[in-house]
Amino acid sequence: MTMEASAEPVLEQADGQVAAKPVRRRIRPRDVRWIRAAAELAGTFLICAVIYLSYSFGQLVMGQPSVVLPVLGTALTYLVVTAMLGGVSGGHFNPAVTVAAMFTSQISMVDGLIYIVAQVIGAIGAGALAVALVPVSKSVPDRTWLMFSVNGFSGGSPAAATLGQQHIAFGAPMAIVVELIGCMIVVAAAITTLRSDGRARRNHALYTGLAYGVGVLVTYPITCSGLNPARSTGIAIFAQSKHMAVSPISQLWLFWICPLLAASLVALVIIVTSIITDNMAMRAMGAATDAQPEAQADAFVTGIQTYAYAPTGVQAQDQSTQTSPAPVQNAPADTTAQTVDVSALSDVDAGQDADPGKNADATQDDVTPAEAGTIPDLQVEPLHTASETEDGDEEHKNKPTED
Repeated sequence: MTMEASAEPVLEQADGQVAAKPVRRRIRPRDVRWIRAAAELAGTFLICAVIYLSYSFGQLVMGQPSVVLPVLGTALTYLVVTAMLGGVSGGHFNPAVTVAAMFTSQISMVDGLIYIVAQVIGAIGAGALAVALVPVSKSVPDRTWLMFSVNGFSGGSPAAATLGQQHIAFGAPMAIVVELIGCMIVVAAAITTLRSDGRARRNHALYTGLAYGVGVLVTYPITCSGLNPARSTGIAIFAQSKHMAVSPISQLWLFWICPLLAASLVALVIIVTSIITDNMAMRAMGAATDAQPEAQADAFVTGIQTYAYAPTGVQAQDQSTQTSPAPVQNAPADTTAQTVDVSALSDVDAGQDADPGKNADATQDDVTPAEAGTIPDLQVEPLHTASETEDGDEEHKNKPTED
């Protein structure tokens, strides 16, 4: 006879008994830190590459710069990539979103720092790819292609050439305001669609894509839509040596400070709101706990009043289900049977020593009415005089006569 080895490990105790089999936990990609970091790197790379190329090629080839293409391209890109990889890493792809998630404890500090490094690396890789794919010539240099994808303000704004003819420009204050507004929309939409453990909800990709579309609609004419420090850094590094009108690195500070400040404000609002709602919930629970004894007292008083005004039959039925003696005030008015029974018992007790035989007969005759239901177990019940009289007569008739 052959025996097959079990594929599952079996643990044996010292006494020879077989212990419970170990529970095997399925390891998901989200449970591995480096897999989540790789997802953030890959997602940021794809998003930034599409943004760089679509902004540069689309605007220049169309001839007439328009905000429609950047809005649709950015919204769809974030939506698709977040739907693809959001289940693995949570779909941040933005250091501002990661910072807000760190403040709200949706991700640990170590994981957050790893996410930010991975996002910046992915954006730098996308910037290198975009610069390498841009076709250049003497009439169309690199800066002509990159001016629509590099973030900047004042002289680095996409509308700088048009506004310069009117002797106006979008300065740093305007850029700070629009970037703050756009980043707050993006971060709020991303954070509120993440679970407490950092996992993405089902609507996370949709709301994130729509938020980026709204943010680009507000910021593109002024700053070329930063909204993401990694996205601004990836293209600025490689555009620094392309003889741009304004040095991209010199203006990069605004596209880091504004998103991080927006993330801090959103996280602060979420934390304060959570504290307020928790306090209100605790107060409501305390009020309910304080009101519970009063409600029990009212119910007790109501029960007593109901019992006091209830009919005699109902009171007797309630008394049969209780272990305590019935209240004296609720006893029946007719106490004749009770008096006779007590006297009978006293007579029996007094005459036990004189004549045991007679006392036994007398006790049997006298206790009979008590057994008929007058005061069983010291509880008062309704008396039925007619039926008791008939039962007593029948018992006397059936009792054998003594000679």
